Amino acid sequence: MLLLPLGAMFFTGCLRSTEAQPSNLQLTGDWVYTGVQTGAVRENLTGQLRVLGASGNSFQGQLNIVGVNEATGESRVMVGPLSGIAEGNVVDFDANIEATTRRHVAQLDDDTITGTWVASSAGGAMSSGTFRAERESQ
Repeated sequence: MLLLPLGAMFFTGCLRSTEAQPSNLQLTGDWVYTGVQTGAVRENLTGQLRVLGASGNSFQGQLNIVGVNEATGESRVMVGPLSGIAEGNVVDFDANIEATTRRHVAQLDDDTITGTWVASSAGGAMSSGTFRAERESQ
């Protein structure tokens, strides 16, 4: 008779909630994004990183940037969803823009995120650069 209650306690202890977990992340909101794409085509990047929600150490949002080719002055708009994690002061997220995934890895210091990104297209072309995001004042 004791085996049934002990077994039931064991199995209920293993269950995990599928509900969104509270988040201690202080990332939600709008950030001014600036950066540089290095390599064969050098671009200056400006725009907005929007963190729309967080659960536990995960977050999601959108990246809206414009890249201006340094050599030609031509610009292109790049918009796409992002998702990632933050642990301590390390922020790691993927932004899906222009049919590629740009992985960003950075340090969070108060209201500033500074780091690098790298991407590869389906055709194998690589691009990379640096970025900085500063929290927009409310």
